[in-house]
Amino acid sequence: MRNTTVLDALHAWSVRRPDADALQDPDRSFTWRELTEAQDRAARRLVEAGVRPGDRVGVLGPLSADWAVAALGILRAGGVLCPLNERLGAFELSDVVERLSPTLFVVAEQHRATVADVRYAPDVVPLESVDALGSAGPLPDLPRDPSTPVCVIPTSGSTGLPKGVVYTHESLLGAFFEWTLQAPELLRGRALNVSAMSFAAGLLNGFLGPLVLGGSVVLLPRWNPQSALEIIRDERITAFAATTIFYEQMAALPAFAGADLSSLTVAFTGGNPVTAELIEAWSAKGVGLRQAYGLTESSSNVTFPTVDMAIRSPESVGQGGILTRLVVTDEDGAPCPPGEPGEIRISGPGVAAGYWQDKALTTATFGDGALRTGDVGVIDEHGALRIVGRTKDMIISGGMNVYAAEVERAALTLPGVVEVAVVGVGDDEFGETPALLLRTVDPVTEEAVLEHCRERLASYKMPRYVVFAPGPLPRTPSMKIDKAALRARYPDIPAGHRRHGRKPQPA
Repeated sequence: MRNTTVLDALHAWSVRRPDADALQDPDRSFTWRELTEAQDRAARRLVEAGVRPGDRVGVLGPLSADWAVAALGILRAGGVLCPLNERLGAFELSDVVERLSPTLFVVAEQHRATVADVRYAPDVVPLESVDALGSAGPLPDLPRDPSTPVCVIPTSGSTGLPKGVVYTHESLLGAFFEWTLQAPELLRGRALNVSAMSFAAGLLNGFLGPLVLGGSVVLLPRWNPQSALEIIRDERITAFAATTIFYEQMAALPAFAGADLSSLTVAFTGGNPVTAELIEAWSAKGVGLRQAYGLTESSSNVTFPTVDMAIRSPESVGQGGILTRLVVTDEDGAPCPPGEPGEIRISGPGVAAGYWQDKALTTATFGDGALRTGDVGVIDEHGALRIVGRTKDMIISGGMNVYAAEVERAALTLPGVVEVAVVGVGDDEFGETPALLLRTVDPVTEEAVLEHCRERLASYKMPRYVVFAPGPLPRTPSMKIDKAALRARYPDIPAGHRRHGRKPQPA
């Protein structure tokens, strides 16, 4: 897509559909003309604050139209959008700042006290007034190079330190174009977004993608299954993507049986296994619920199953995209035969460009022309993929990625703790949750461990179980902590240990 950018598409739709709906949340709504005007006001405000083409700008705040306008303003000013997870504390945000060196933060009021404690934090512009009337100065020319970054999405790595996944105009336009080849109804559709913009699912799939394709976006900042059903009905939503638990909660409502979902033509889910019962419940409403597979490094969308495939093989996540090649390989990189597990590798237009200023990790992960996911899968004789495990030490808790190394790194800074290991255990509420196993040389209480972690970790990363080992943790011949041996030693942690945090709610 030579000399073409995301901003070209947005500008084209504002000219062609100026009075059509573009964006709304419970407090604000915009036509395409109004959204472009707000975007330009925000861009001028950011330029006035010192943003220049190529500068990274962080946005910290809840899902909202204000957040969306700030993001578009950053792109129009020539900046690189850096969405920040609002559940992070100052300790974790400091690591992100060190990695990305942002020029400016755009921050919601409820997070400005946290930012004040961030090491080397840049200047701050209030999110609530980012598009207020102000400077009438000129804006930079629209970018023409499709290889320039649109956004850097901070995501945790296996080392426990953040890495930044880079998406360019070219990679995003290619991904969104592929969507239309597989689901033409996404073109000029109306999407409901309930996912935070700090994640690829919310930012790319739920916001930029629908807009680039000429559609509109309805934001639901605070999840409520009854509200979601009403929005789908009243706003005639055509596309919705969310983790499995959201669909389960809607299907469990008494109002679900009589809900009008006739407008919903594309419904994707993932993050946790999808049961045949859930697929059947939505099928009874005329909605084909499709379980897809994706990760931050692949625009959160790798497979694109058909409705028939989702119903026929609920344990699979479908095939690769029309333009996306998906293979399962052995340790030497050779394709595995059908039915044999191996590492999932991906190549295609939606794969990220690499990691921000990390050539070594980019080469290791993307260097042979395919993204090495670290996930283990099996492809059957029909080409359908089934996820069977993860080579990376990661826990998916309520659809959120929690890297064991992050929790271990935080726990090890507690005085008296000499060894730690984090493993995932089954959980009725989140599907999977972190359990922290540790050895100490001084007396330490569970409450002290949790308080220490709470000061350093986002709430969804908090260990729900704390297990004190009576002796040294087992180690492999290379002297790494042997988590396989730990799992064998503690086969059912929830059965014998106290669960911390809120009481699980029934589905």
